[in-house]
Amino acid sequence: MKVLMFSMDKTLLGVNESGGDAIKRHRSYGEFCDELNIIVFCKREYQKQQLADNIFVWPTNSVFKFNYFCDAYKIAKNIYKDSVFNLVIGDLFTALPAWFLKIKYKTKFLMHFHGDFWQNKSALEKKLHNYFILLLSKFLVHRADAVRVVSSGIKNKLIKSGVEKNKIYVIPTPSDLSKFLTFDQARVYELKQKFQTDFLPDGPAGSQGLQTDFSQGQEETSSKDGLKLKILLFVGRIEAVKNLDWFLNVFMEVKNKYNNIKLLIIGEGKEKENLKLKVKDLNLEDTVKFLGTVEYDDLTNYYHLADVFVLPSLSESFGKVLVEAGASGIPCIASATTGAKEIIQDNKTGFLAPINNKNNFINKILKLLEDEKLANKIGENAREFVLENFNGDVQTKKIIKLWQSLVF
Repeated sequence: MKVLMFSMDKTLLGVNESGGDAIKRHRSYGEFCDELNIIVFCKREYQKQQLADNIFVWPTNSVFKFNYFCDAYKIAKNIYKDSVFNLVIGDLFTALPAWFLKIKYKTKFLMHFHGDFWQNKSALEKKLHNYFILLLSKFLVHRADAVRVVSSGIKNKLIKSGVEKNKIYVIPTPSDLSKFLTFDQARVYELKQKFQTDFLPDGPAGSQGLQTDFSQGQEETSSKDGLKLKILLFVGRIEAVKNLDWFLNVFMEVKNKYNNIKLLIIGEGKEKENLKLKVKDLNLEDTVKFLGTVEYDDLTNYYHLADVFVLPSLSESFGKVLVEAGASGIPCIASATTGAKEIIQDNKTGFLAPINNKNNFINKILKLLEDEKLANKIGENAREFVLENFNGDVQTKKIIKLWQSLVF
């Protein structure tokens, strides 16, 4: 079968390839296709890429964002001249040209839902264009031959809104969990030394007060007051919907109650500079660190470095980072979004907090920081749960089976 896919993931064009597993995932898809073409919505500056003998990635190289749809459609028509595709795929943001191609060429149209805008006021209010996406998705979803969602919560929303139940398939984004089961002990130790010594009471010189115990086969570092140093971790896009501006206030209060703590933020996004200013205003520069993009192969070490993973989002359709953190055996605390509720079993494999419930979030963080036995148990439960329910190879096979059922 020949598949044409529309995407907004610029990592497929070689941008920040280390930031995720998108290229590997699409190469896996390509193993089951005669040909896979991917058109990526982007502004000018990118080159066409070839990920494998039968996988081609085309940049729209648009002058403005509102040209994305037309430019993508033109590229697709040119591809069709040489290669007649059987299936077109688009998500919430990119499905419009896919629908046009369905009409013109009578091909099958699969729509992906990787966002959670339906019945979600918190997500809609952050960006005005989300209302347009909501209306467009409600129009297109009834015209797709099938709809793939990443959580049963999204499926239930679609069904309640009148979408035919039988054409909705729940298949999470495949993740290579094997990468997060192991880590480099020497690298984790190096990171602990790097991040722990620079926020002791006396600054870098305070490292003289560090106590390191290797009796259990791994170091435990504590400060002069005897409290073990703890690390909170966030991984993801630094955008308004991730709610980090609000979370900095949460962290401030946690820090006042558990002083030996640090927050590491991995990722890039439009809100980064604003958050840096807020960190400065709150006098948290020594305890909140923005690490930018971390090499994907090194990411597992940061998960294993952390004591608690946090995801305070206003909206998550799935929450792949929760799966990665779970596979790493790290206890997670997340806002009770549609996606997080799919991955976290509250009080068993992690903690869920009502969206923007400050006291609830604070109390659950402190509970894990102060009860190491509980934290370890939650982490073990999380690893067991995600390995059983979110195996990447299984999800890939489900996706390919769906494609084949539409084409053949």
